[in-house]
Amino acid sequence: MSRFRWLVAIVCALAVLPAGALAQERGTITGQVVDQATQRPLGGAQIFIVGSNRGTLTNQEGRFLIPNVPAGPQEVRATLIGFTQGSQRVTVAGGETVTVDFTLAQSAIELGGVIVNAIGQQQRTREIGNAVGTINVEQVELAAVNNMTALLQGRSPGVVVTQNTGTTGTASRIRIRGSNSISLSNEPLVIIDGLRIASEDRFTNIPLWQSPSRLNDINPEDIASIEILKGPAAAALYGTAAANGVIQITTKRGRAGTPRWNAYTEQGRITDPHTYPASWRSLSGCLIVDLAEGDCDPADLAPDQLISFNPLEHPDFTPFKDGYRGKYGVSVSGGGEAATYYVSADYEQEDGVYHLQGVNLNWLNRLNLRGNLSTRVSDRLDFTFNTGFTNSNLKLPDNDNSLYGILLNGLLGSADSTVNRGTYGIPFEETFAFETGQEAQRFITGVNANYRPLEWLSLVGTAGLDQLSRHDHDYVGANQVSSVFGALITEGYRRSNRVSVTNFTGTISGTATVPLREGIVSTSSVGSQLNREEYHDTRAFGRGVAPGTRSLQGTSRLFAVSENTVENATLGAFFQQQFGFNDRFFLTGAVRGDQNSAFGTGIGWVWYPSVSASWVVSEEPFFPQIGALSNLRLRSALGRSGLRPSFRDAITYFEPVSVRIGTGDIPGVTVAGTGNPDLRPEITTELELGFDLGLLGERLGLEFTYYNKTADNALVRRVLPPSLGLTTTRWDNIGQVRNQGIEAMLNARPVDIPALRWEVTLTGSGNRNELLELREGIEPIILGSNRNQQRHQPGFPLGGYWSRPVTYEDRNGDGFLQVDEVEIGDTAIYMGQPIPTRELSFNTNLTLFNLLRVSGLVDYKGGHKQMNFTRFDRCSWEILCEAAFNPNNTNLQDQAGLIAFNYLEPGINTAVYLEDSDFVKFRELSFSLMAPERFTNRYGVGGLRLTLSARNLATWSDYSGFDPEVNGFGVFDQGFQTFDYYTQPPLRYYIARIDFNF
Repeated sequence: MSRFRWLVAIVCALAVLPAGALAQERGTITGQVVDQATQRPLGGAQIFIVGSNRGTLTNQEGRFLIPNVPAGPQEVRATLIGFTQGSQRVTVAGGETVTVDFTLAQSAIELGGVIVNAIGQQQRTREIGNAVGTINVEQVELAAVNNMTALLQGRSPGVVVTQNTGTTGTASRIRIRGSNSISLSNEPLVIIDGLRIASEDRFTNIPLWQSPSRLNDINPEDIASIEILKGPAAAALYGTAAANGVIQITTKRGRAGTPRWNAYTEQGRITDPHTYPASWRSLSGCLIVDLAEGDCDPADLAPDQLISFNPLEHPDFTPFKDGYRGKYGVSVSGGGEAATYYVSADYEQEDGVYHLQGVNLNWLNRLNLRGNLSTRVSDRLDFTFNTGFTNSNLKLPDNDNSLYGILLNGLLGSADSTVNRGTYGIPFEETFAFETGQEAQRFITGVNANYRPLEWLSLVGTAGLDQLSRHDHDYVGANQVSSVFGALITEGYRRSNRVSVTNFTGTISGTATVPLREGIVSTSSVGSQLNREEYHDTRAFGRGVAPGTRSLQGTSRLFAVSENTVENATLGAFFQQQFGFNDRFFLTGAVRGDQNSAFGTGIGWVWYPSVSASWVVSEEPFFPQIGALSNLRLRSALGRSGLRPSFRDAITYFEPVSVRIGTGDIPGVTVAGTGNPDLRPEITTELELGFDLGLLGERLGLEFTYYNKTADNALVRRVLPPSLGLTTTRWDNIGQVRNQGIEAMLNARPVDIPALRWEVTLTGSGNRNELLELREGIEPIILGSNRNQQRHQPGFPLGGYWSRPVTYEDRNGDGFLQVDEVEIGDTAIYMGQPIPTRELSFNTNLTLFNLLRVSGLVDYKGGHKQMNFTRFDRCSWEILCEAAFNPNNTNLQDQAGLIAFNYLEPGINTAVYLEDSDFVKFRELSFSLMAPERFTNRYGVGGLRLTLSARNLATWSDYSGFDPEVNGFGVFDQGFQTFDYYTQPPLRYYIARIDFNF
């Protein structure tokens, strides 16, 4: 910590340098920035003086003012996401004002944008040697986006978002450039306004497979832009947390001008478009396989011998009813030259599709409040204060791998409606007796200070907290659920767990920007960062709920109380040096060193270096003028980042126990965790190469990237011999994982005339994942049960499916398989991987006369498998599917699966149900009708718009289950274990939205 205090002291000393040390005559630069095509003013454009840290943003009218500019020649630049960069040279006279106006043309490749890097300093896209995925939220139809995760879906190549379930309020899986880690989280790091936040609901105490989403606490309405740093080559300066990539979110700011109000409301319907199958049985007890073997007669499977029932679809029994979504919000922004503000409030209510006898089993109510204030204390000092508050209340149904789940009891139901009202074990009324929920209050607040004591020096400090308080709970009353699956449930129970999660971020840095000579600018940055995470919970449980009570106080037996605390801190120091040559070629080198508390005191500093180059070669004088080519940038980057284990994984620790001595108990201790003093973080090294190409006057743009990244020191729980007398496992660095692939994005404006504008974005990526090695003597790591075996095995993708293959042939062509027509392999072989290896997305916007806008998103994912465990359970285990009984509607796949599981490898083989799960989804469709300007001007309003949207309109896939995207494991187990097992498939949304600006 002493190094951190020294750094703070140095920065503070710089901060108090007298402002007049280099005082000289000064003038003012003012002007306006407009869109070349429409001549409309562009608010939020970055205006800055080259070679200095002096700059500003344009206001709502596109105007800007930069005071106290040193007299003499100056170069002024204007940049804005989605537009080409503007640059002009002017001469500033002391006491005078110079007017500089910019007309920016729209750009198909992103060279004019500005992002805030890990140091806290602004950096132009053209200076960065790695690919940065950018999502401009203003261009997204938010009516079709029901949460933050949906906002990321299909909008940046290499970012694969998988919607595990259609259950309201639950999380999705996010992977950026594949999976790096065998045992640690593969989710990306999330930054909001410079603060690290918790994006996963880790350590959730809700006893369900699907967990709530903390990322979706963030309100998409409050987001200005999202930048995605996709790997260590881009994220090295984020250190021991960023190997999986970084999602960097910037919330909206106010712009100088009169207050601008925006109010909106959404109203919509949620439907389940899937058709659920009935349960079947033959009165004779005969199966099709029995018929094929000659063990029964065709008359035994005649229509009058077959019965079926479907409690999920029957109007008198179904637990489904159309859901509802409502959203209401208002925001205001404005201010003057000294201070700007953005304030918003948003309330959403979403009711899922589980309704029975007036009980709604799945709903979410969420309130979001935000206030952002930017203030300029002087020409050299400004502050930004960001505060967001979220209050959410969530209720979740029981599903997936649960005997008390709604879908399990419906899909495994009886073919006879008089048995359990057609359900498997308990009627739906009893499945609705389980009350599981979570209340969460979240407060994210931070402050950013930017001080420019000298023309060439800027100091930036950021500090803030992400504070989450959470109550996880579930309850079942006494005698509300029958004892068919166990007698204890009839007593009822109550679980109540209180959780507090705190993330602190503190960053301080200094940047010196110095022109070394004509056309060469040096930018040097140094700084330090402290991140601290704290988790605390108190858990309580009791059975035997007294009638009329719902609290723990009303329970009478089997009490359990526990308390857990997790703390982790990372101290980092970083340095970055960049040289810019003629604003065309940029060479950057950086290094970050981290110390992390998870490793104890002996590890020392871990270093993460990076180097990158960016060359806008088309701006070089020697580059030939090619009519169709407007821009060409070449880029490359090489960098490292890391992942750390959890709290106490590297150290040996003890826990108290009671020891029986004679007739009495005495206190003692036992080893609770076996440490490894040689434990190191996982280190991922990435090489990235790419280019950005602008064609046809920036109406067509292509971005292409190749990456190759290798994770060394992969952390794995290694089994210890019992003879050691320690715990059964300990963490060790014993693996190496590689991901390599390509990414591409094509932006085009096929039509761009005043009456019609058509924009198209096509993105795609491919990834190859491989476990390169495990340390000698380490056996492949087995995941799941023997019926759904996945492995981490060297030479193959992580989490690959392995099984003895099943082949079958209907030799006599009668449509029925005999046992000897099905064969099973001698050994288990690799059969596929659970994570998509390729993805494509098609985004389009069509605007007609600035009155009608049509938007759509279609995406594809492929190259992976899905274990259809629901189909296996129905057709081979419980034997309830129609294909097992009805000769007029059967198939060879289900017959082969039944034979393999029941005759050839009894109780184990499920290989037939491992299916290709490539799919195409029609994710979003929106129609927006804008009021004409003559109407809005007449009534003094800024804008009025009606939007009709739909989400999850259609799915095209050969997968036989309800949806190829679902995962009954949710986001658990690093996202490798994947199967479709009574998981609620994604739902369809129909939304109407009205936006009103004034």
